[in-house]
Amino acid sequence: MLYVIGIGPGDKRYLTLMAIEVVKNSDVVVGSRRALDLFDIEEDKKYYLTKNLREELKEIINSTKDKNINVSILSTGDPCFSGLLKTILSLGVKKEDIEVISGISSIQIAAARLKISWEDYEIITLHGREENRRKLLNLIKNNQKVIFLPSNVKEDMEYLINNGVNPGKEMIVCENLTYENERIVRDSLKNLLKMDFSYLCICILEGDK
Repeated sequence: MLYVIGIGPGDKRYLTLMAIEVVKNSDVVVGSRRALDLFDIEEDKKYYLTKNLREELKEIINSTKDKNINVSILSTGDPCFSGLLKTILSLGVKKEDIEVISGISSIQIAAARLKISWEDYEIITLHGREENRRKLLNLIKNNQKVIFLPSNVKEDMEYLINNGVNPGKEMIVCENLTYENERIVRDSLKNLLKMDFSYLCICILEGDK
């Protein structure tokens, strides 16, 4: 069986009991070093993903599909939103041949930190989705509340400003959520542009009142 497992935002305390159980009973566990380090796994069971993620996933799936073994693929956050599920399905894997184990997403953590109901927000990802920048821009110009996963925080802010969004508009950046270096910054776009952020960010725009 092929399992696609959500591993939460980063802190192992946000792993689900189901994720821990399935990984423990797997013959092969696939993921980034950061993901694999969350679990107590024997070294010979680990398969490390690098930057050639798509090709590596294709290789591991093809090499194990005819074997009677359990393979777990670890996906940051929840696999069903900006996670690995879409990539795995795009490789030709049939839905009936996989089981998805949900995880806690960084969006959920951001909403909890800010004490907001994320049902009130439009949610969009820019991860590998260049066309979604235009969708984000339209949402902001229509004064919608938005939570988005940035592709590159600075580049995304520059795009918004260059396309007519007020540089003084406030945005919240939630960085490295659940890690020791977690940081939440609320400021204008023009001031946020002066700051450096990691790639582990969630951005929130609350709309003008």
